[in-house]
Amino acid sequence: MNNHQFLLEITKKYLDKATELTWLLPKIALFKDDFKDRNFYLSFSACARFLGKDLIPFSTEDLAKIDTIYPNFSARAWSKDEMARILLMTALPTSRNQALLDTLFSTADYRESVAMYKGLYFLENAEAFMLRIREGLRTNMVGVFDAIALHNPFPAKYLTKDAWNHMVLKAIFMDRPIYKVFNIEERKNPKLALILLDYAHERWAAHRKVTPELWRFVSGYVDANFLKDIQKIILGADKLESVAATKALVESEFKEGIEWLMDNNISTTDLPDWDEIGKQLEKETP
Repeated sequence: MNNHQFLLEITKKYLDKATELTWLLPKIALFKDDFKDRNFYLSFSACARFLGKDLIPFSTEDLAKIDTIYPNFSARAWSKDEMARILLMTALPTSRNQALLDTLFSTADYRESVAMYKGLYFLENAEAFMLRIREGLRTNMVGVFDAIALHNPFPAKYLTKDAWNHMVLKAIFMDRPIYKVFNIEERKNPKLALILLDYAHERWAAHRKVTPELWRFVSGYVDANFLKDIQKIILGADKLESVAATKALVESEFKEGIEWLMDNNISTTDLPDWDEIGKQLEKETP
């Protein structure tokens, strides 16, 4: 069973048979019987009108099933029009889907763009859309950016190191909740740590703060280059940032830094995990 069939069987359980499925299933069938580009574009555009924008109340069991092919699927909500659009996308032949979707991306409205970026990972040839994802990350529309950068497994699996680093830097610049980026621990790297340290210096020079979540990407890489800045943050007035910097220093196991913590009687016990730091920051942010 391919991803399209898998998703269709689950999603059918949550759509009304008399109205919603009566509209959607014939549209999908046309792709096999008499495919025309125009039919795809018209069907894609009409999903919100015929199915609505209500969120689908997936069961815990079904969410777990979908998580097996789309890691972290259960971390966010999915609406009826989004799932229908993803079903239409996955029904396209892989030999043509890139050209068809590239055309659609050029004319898509906000909701259509969000659905497509959220759904690309489901495509059998998802990797072919890496440049499209990178193009999408240039957007200044927060919702579209979030569709790619937050909870989405695509960047972690397919983006190059430089593209991944650029995405994280932009997410921090846009004040996005970084803990929602998927697979941070696997993709963070020493180059990104240095990039973010430079970014922090720029912010400080402009008398601006940096998000405590920045130090998550420094964790594991603290050395002499980072120590003075880490010490300044730990001794600073912002409690959450102090905790984050302490955690980054402890997890880096930098001997000189650990000794400094001990000499200054700075507690390293009961430090929250990184996601908790992110969630707390999100609550505190207006």
